[in-house]
Amino acid sequence: MNSLSRAWAICAKDAAQELRRRIAIASVFFFAATALTLVSFAIGPFGLKPEDRVALNAAMFWIILFFSAATGLPRAFVREEESGTALALRRVAGGALVLAGKTLFNYALFLTIAAIIVPGFAILLEWQIVSLPGLIVVVLTAGWGLAAVSTFLSALVAQAGQKNILFVVISFPMLMPLVLFAISGTLAAARGDSLATAVQVIVAYDGAATCVGYLLAGSVWDN
Repeated sequence: MNSLSRAWAICAKDAAQELRRRIAIASVFFFAATALTLVSFAIGPFGLKPEDRVALNAAMFWIILFFSAATGLPRAFVREEESGTALALRRVAGGALVLAGKTLFNYALFLTIAAIIVPGFAILLEWQIVSLPGLIVVVLTAGWGLAAVSTFLSALVAQAGQKNILFVVISFPMLMPLVLFAISGTLAAARGDSLATAVQVIVAYDGAATCVGYLLAGSVWDN
């Protein structure tokens, strides 16, 4: 079995585990729906005027996406330690392959969350997007960086005592640049402005995060 097949196998394993449990996946979507509903009442048609919430919509969109994803993405490696399957997984695949497979699963989970939040945000907040293709590009590229970094940090804190607290402390400074440029790109897409700079920075971030994760995966996971 080649490397890509192994990575896909790990991704499929994680998907099957989450679908069997359902509670963890349901909690992610419940959080997203609750946050989206509350925001819609606070700043949507019943709150601020459309011209007053263009920038706020972009920021709230990524805040909801970020925290919705943060309820599920960090469990990638923590789940293996809690269920006692980490040792078996180490025997069948190296750190880079495990990281790749779990990143693919987390990216798929993020895209599923985004597929729900984007239309919900547009409907409930009457969100007007001038460049929908631009928004899709920003979501796809920033989502990969979010998934890649969250998965790597999950491996880093998997065996720690206070996993959740440690993950938040580490992830905040590492993901903040990505989220800031994602907000900038989303705002540009909403206004119809050029988002080339934001996308270039996001893609560069994605490339750096992917390379660093690949190079350090063995040291973090195999040991």
